[in-house]
Amino acid sequence: MADARRDGALACLTLVALVVVGGRTVGVGVFLDPLAVAVGVAGTLGIEWAFLASPALATGWERRGVPLASAAAVVLVAVVLAPRAPWLVGAAAWGLVTYGGLLGCVLVGWGNPVARVSTGRGR
Repeated sequence: MADARRDGALACLTLVALVVVGGRTVGVGVFLDPLAVAVGVAGTLGIEWAFLASPALATGWERRGVPLASAAAVVLVAVVLAPRAPWLVGAAAWGLVTYGGLLGCVLVGWGNPVARVSTGRGR
């Protein structure tokens, strides 16, 4: 549970950084772009499914420093890409919002909704 709280706090900080970067460089409209919403939500659900389907991926994520380095990389890439592909900043933000929703479900005891989707394993 401590890792889930750490990941949640890190996701929130990263989201705030993305909103600041996007808001200052290209405006808040990137966060309302339907393409950004769709890509962000679908991307996060796909990544979560991959982590659940392959425990080795999740194990790599838990290595020391990987979550923090990943969050820093997301913000750095957003700074670089915002002027060229602003919708990607919105997609990253919506991905983090989706992750926060999934994490919230886990923290309140409802479990991971993506885990309920059949991966074709364990039948």
